[in-house]
Amino acid sequence: MKGQIYFNWIFVVVIGAVMLTFFVGFAVKYKDLQEKKTEVVFLNNLDNALTNLQSSSFTTSTNIDLPLDININCSSAGYSLFIHQKNDVSYLLASKNKLRNKLYIWYEPYEMPFFVTNFYYLIDDRTNIRINSNFYNEIIGSMPDSFKQRVSSDPNGILIQGNVNEGTVNGNRYTGREMLYAAIFSENYNCFYEIVRREFNKAIIIYQNKASLLSKGGCNYNRILSELNNLQNNFNYQTINNIEQMNRDLATANCPVLY
Repeated sequence: MKGQIYFNWIFVVVIGAVMLTFFVGFAVKYKDLQEKKTEVVFLNNLDNALTNLQSSSFTTSTNIDLPLDININCSSAGYSLFIHQKNDVSYLLASKNKLRNKLYIWYEPYEMPFFVTNFYYLIDDRTNIRINSNFYNEIIGSMPDSFKQRVSSDPNGILIQGNVNEGTVNGNRYTGREMLYAAIFSENYNCFYEIVRREFNKAIIIYQNKASLLSKGGCNYNRILSELNNLQNNFNYQTINNIEQMNRDLATANCPVLY
């Protein structure tokens, strides 16, 4: 009789252990499944938000609640988001490396002077950027309120020298207001800059080829071709202004414009 009771207790313990293992395993798998589902939904929402900003004629900023923390990574291959797994994206993201709680997004096309690529600036509720610059008001003037509220003037802040079109941020070069903002909001600006330069060189090649084709129509594109070559070798705002003026001159001369 005692043996039977002992056996029953062992049986109950074994069955209990098996059931506990099953339910714990099920709970872990269910939690993992729910987190992956949340990740997919968030990535879809983010993609929609970025696409909508790009296609909108009026709205340039928006915000999204973050159900999970996200990490932003930049490499020579481009940008990726990491939540539970790596997700490569085709967007250029000027961002902190880690974002949480609420995501604020600001979109600006980068045109120097022709279209090069699209910039997306990302910050969160914890963002607090201090700027040391003698043209601080000009810098923040074009920012949406959600970004402007998280930037302040401070003599001990990041040092910005030059003007809104060209200069340095803590010694790192920028060309164009959009690149200035990227240098301010990105924690990996050097990587961002190298990717932009690649995109810029691709755009230059496209317009060099276009200018060569248009020149066969009888108009002279030699000067603008020369400036495009200069821009490829020396990325500076004066050359960009020269190209912009030459493009206007082509229109005045009733020639097809370059862009």
